[in-house]
Amino acid sequence: MRVEVLGGVERRRRWSHDDKLRIVEETLVPGAKVTEVARRNGVAASVVFTWRRQARTVEQVGPRFAPVQIATAEAGIDRDRSWQPATRPGGCTS
Repeated sequence: MRVEVLGGVERRRRWSHDDKLRIVEETLVPGAKVTEVARRNGVAASVVFTWRRQARTVEQVGPRFAPVQIATAEAGIDRDRSWQPATRPGGCTS
C-alpha cells in the first residue's frame, strides 16, 4: 500500500482542456477501466466520469447535418386553390 503525505494547504488542482481530453480518450480505449485511468493520472474517478459526461454533451451542441429530400415544385400544390387565401375552420380568413 502506498501512502502519500501532502504538506501545506491542499488546493484544488486545475486541469487544462488538453489534459482532460487526453484522460477521457484513454478511458474510451476498448478494455480500459475509468478507475484505473483515473488512478494512473492522479484524478478522482468521479471527476473523470464528469469529464466524460461533459464531453458527450459538448459534442452534441455543435451544428449537425440532416438528410434532406427536395421534392419538385409541383408536388403538394393544388393548382386550383393555390391563389386563394388560407381559411380557418368555420370560413374565417383572418
